[in-house]
Amino acid sequence: MEKIIRSRSPLRISFAGGGTDVPPYPDLYGGAVISTTIDRYAYVTLKTNSHKGIRIISQDYNLFEEFQKISDMKIDGKTNLIKAAAIQAGLKNTNLDIIVHVDSPPGSGLGSSSALAVGLVGCLSKYLNEHLTAYEIAERAIELERKWLNIMGGYQDQYASTFGGFNLIEFGKSVIVNPLRLRTEVLQELLASMILVDTGKTRLSGNILKHQISKYEKKDSKTLEHLDEIKKLVYDLKDHLLRGNILEVGHSLDMHWNHKRKIDKNITNSRIDSIYKKAKEAGIFGGKLLGAGGGGHMLFLCEPDRKHEVIKAIKKTGIEIVKFNFDNDGLRTWMLEDQRVVY
Repeated sequence: MEKIIRSRSPLRISFAGGGTDVPPYPDLYGGAVISTTIDRYAYVTLKTNSHKGIRIISQDYNLFEEFQKISDMKIDGKTNLIKAAAIQAGLKNTNLDIIVHVDSPPGSGLGSSSALAVGLVGCLSKYLNEHLTAYEIAERAIELERKWLNIMGGYQDQYASTFGGFNLIEFGKSVIVNPLRLRTEVLQELLASMILVDTGKTRLSGNILKHQISKYEKKDSKTLEHLDEIKKLVYDLKDHLLRGNILEVGHSLDMHWNHKRKIDKNITNSRIDSIYKKAKEAGIFGGKLLGAGGGGHMLFLCEPDRKHEVIKAIKKTGIEIVKFNFDNDGLRTWMLEDQRVVY
């Protein structure tokens, strides 16, 4: 009997606090972020097969690898995240296909790599009949990326993708995910005000973060000052969201971006600055680059009645407008037997 397990884990938009979740800052000073998940996803399928061994298929990169035994898997640059997840989970020698697909590529600024890590952990834990909490899934996904693969980065994306929805996530000696209960009217006005764009350029966040981490490890006063101000903006933004003050949400994004771009010159570039300038001239309240910097997606907020004009202006820069909606589900896993969903 063929057994199939699938997972779907959402990508995220970070509103404020990015950088304060990257060690060692949260360990020393405590970090905080506000983010929401959106309807763009990482998908993982585990499917028993009639072949001997494990087959890995990355649909996005048209990659196929086959292994007779788990011990044959090497972290050698190809499908590393998938192989590391299988080894980390303690997967035994079996006849299994692992198939993955992500709606946006790594480096998009939407937390796609971490969403895939969450999906792999969730899918494999269900296959192995483990009963992990949402916190345990996020923690295992962080361990997978940061320790198994030595990928530099923060902690917010894994929690965001696992829990889903709007959250204030606080980092210190422990992590606390605080759901933000926004009124339906606020969510609809916010969605009507938001413009998500793809700059068409991805980047390796680890390369950008390496320099930033070095600066605040050395306790560079300017870097710490900007990160402290970014953290304060998180709590201001929380109040604006709960009160439904979308104009001030936009202004907070603008202030966040001004602080973030001063941390490291590599966070922005002439193209990103040009896009932001055009958007400001067209009348946005504010906006920011998503992710570590250097490329990927950008988020803007504007008056809904001006949205058409703003989109028209920024389209002239040659960037793509991305349609999206909010996701409130977070990680979801399910099982099929003989093509029937079972519970």
